[in-house]
Amino acid sequence: MVSVKNLRCGLAVAALLAASAPAFADKTDDLSLLPVDSEMVGGLDFQQLQSSTLWKQLVGPLMAKNDVQKEMAEFQAQCGMDPMKVVTRMSFGFKGLGKDQPDGVVVMHGIDKTKAIGCYDKLVKSGKIGQDAKKDGDILLFKKSNNQAAFTFVGPSTALFVMGTQGTKDGIKTIAKGGSALKTSAAFVELFKKTNTADTLWMIMNGSAKPFEAMASLGIKPKAVYGSLNVTKDLNLDVRVRMKSAGDATNLSNMMNTQVKAAAGMVDKITIAADGADVTVKVLLSDAKLKALATQFGGMLGKP
Repeated sequence: MVSVKNLRCGLAVAALLAASAPAFADKTDDLSLLPVDSEMVGGLDFQQLQSSTLWKQLVGPLMAKNDVQKEMAEFQAQCGMDPMKVVTRMSFGFKGLGKDQPDGVVVMHGIDKTKAIGCYDKLVKSGKIGQDAKKDGDILLFKKSNNQAAFTFVGPSTALFVMGTQGTKDGIKTIAKGGSALKTSAAFVELFKKTNTADTLWMIMNGSAKPFEAMASLGIKPKAVYGSLNVTKDLNLDVRVRMKSAGDATNLSNMMNTQVKAAAGMVDKITIAADGADVTVKVLLSDAKLKALATQFGGMLGKP
């Protein structure tokens, strides 16, 4: 899967990128920047997530118990930016899932380019973003062992992070031009239209991606998995599994309904049904259930 460490580093560095005025136009259409051959495409409304009960009950207390808040306070003192409000929302596209270093593109909105530029040198001197960064014109490059990434701005409040084989000066310049043909993919567009991209998190995954290999060994071979998660109040999960035929969808639906009985008590509502070639999965956790789960599992988790 995508390395959490690499993503975390990338998001932090992109927020701090020092760059001269770029020649790229601001891209309001994120899909034009995401690779057409992505195995996973999605989006996250980070501010919506932070205002949720899930965040307040589980993530917030975890951060308070560890060194995260101290690091964020130091960042804010140096840069004059609240690190939890730097990125408002993001979109992403990844391929090579399951590899140590997948290829990925992340578009981040809400980053104040002027403040980031003013803060960058301070953070380099303090060692906060490591010693492997190299600035090449308006692009920041990272390379360590076989891992490489590149960062730049494509607008006054939009940053671009590219990791993997395209994480080079030439690679990120090509991507920043916004010429991706993702929106010309009929298969993607169909699933995209059926996905609620206004939810807290939405995602579309190709069924041929490596994470689904375990399902294939059980005779389950989805063409795609797509859907969204909304946590603005309660937790609402709406996911669809696209199978090759309506018969395959019915078989999977029956199997999932049998298996899900053991977990039914942990949620307020769960429904699984076949809808043509799709299997629909809808899960509801109320505010009360979320609080109970936070109490039950919060102490079992380590550092975020």
